[in-house]
Amino acid sequence: MLFRRDGDGVIAIPQPSHAWLSGQMLRAWGNGTFPAPAPREETCLGAELHDIGWLGWEASPTLNPGTGLPHAFQELGPERHIAIWGEGVGRALAFGRYPALLVSLHADTIYGAYFDFEKAAPEDAALVRRFLDGQHRFQRDCIAALAGNPRYAAELTPEALERNRLLIAAVDRMSLVICWGIRGEARIPDVPCDSGRREELRIRSPRGEPAELTVDPWPFAAGRVELVCEGRRLRGRFEDEAAMRAALEQAAPLSLAATLVPAAPVEPSR
Repeated sequence: MLFRRDGDGVIAIPQPSHAWLSGQMLRAWGNGTFPAPAPREETCLGAELHDIGWLGWEASPTLNPGTGLPHAFQELGPERHIAIWGEGVGRALAFGRYPALLVSLHADTIYGAYFDFEKAAPEDAALVRRFLDGQHRFQRDCIAALAGNPRYAAELTPEALERNRLLIAAVDRMSLVICWGIRGEARIPDVPCDSGRREELRIRSPRGEPAELTVDPWPFAAGRVELVCEGRRLRGRFEDEAAMRAALEQAAPLSLAATLVPAAPVEPSR
């Protein structure tokens, strides 16, 4: 779960809804500078499924006593987090091996970005290393199983898989800052573009309004992209987990929309 501060409360956004927004962006992706995802359907599905492991947890979220809110995704300990990710890869496998492979590869992205092996307790670091070792075996098995399928011949090379891993990482980060309610600027690094290069995208809210955003450089096919996900408003702090869950269940759903457009061209200085 992630949160957007809103007035006297927060809007709670489930991880699968945030992942849905990621998939919407990837389905709109691609132009002369930023190649479209390939294989298209499997890669877009991988983006949409990357947080599918959170389905069970989101149905019964746990309370963070420190915040009085459900745990945000960064706040769960390694043991619980690993279980969620392992379940997600298993769920994604029901859709197909290539999407499951990409969900597994996204675990490398997540633990590379959010887990500090040097500062972690030794037992936690060992737990994460064992988990990643298991995911790497799974990834090798998926590649071997798909190797004879001509549909994937060009999409199983290390370069292609790294491109798709970075693509999903990019739309994941973009979705996070959109869901959090960006009112300034955010930078999205290591976005794959033509000829194997990587670019940094900048997302801005020109008027401080998280529903109206610019992206520069522009990675999409159309000149405008409309996005939507869903959240629920929570007010106040909760001391009791059952009361928090009941409040979430009873809260009316909110549609969170955002429009992405290219940044206005910079006029030459006089």
